[in-house]
Amino acid sequence: MDLETRAYLEQTLGALRNEFGALRNEFGALRGEFGTLRGEFGALRGEFGALRDEFGALRQEMRETAEETRRHFHVIAEDLRHDIRGVAEGVIGLSERVDRMDTSLRAEMSERFAGAHAVIRVIVRQVRRDIEDVRSRL
Repeated sequence: MDLETRAYLEQTLGALRNEFGALRNEFGALRGEFGTLRGEFGALRGEFGALRDEFGALRQEMRETAEETRRHFHVIAEDLRHDIRGVAEGVIGLSERVDRMDTSLRAEMSERFAGAHAVIRVIVRQVRRDIEDVRSRL
């Protein structure tokens, strides 16, 4: 091989070696960046795992809160039933009292009207007799 070709090949090989060195450096940098990305993805996986745990805890807390609310509601509903029964019994008692009072008042009014009617009947008879007396004198 002649010197010129050899020089050209050596120069080309040197340039290729420089290019390959640069490529090796870039691949090394890419490997470092991929390593960093792997670390970041690992951190994200950890954070997602923590979020899953938090969501699980939140679901459990919501279930417990719902159960507690349900228990309180049942207690309040039972108290309301008791109060409603008391009001209903009071209304029934009041209704019976009003019925008794109505019956008593009707009986009393009937007695008084009967007494007043008897008195009025006697007075009307007396007035008729007086009218008859006055007619007979005329």
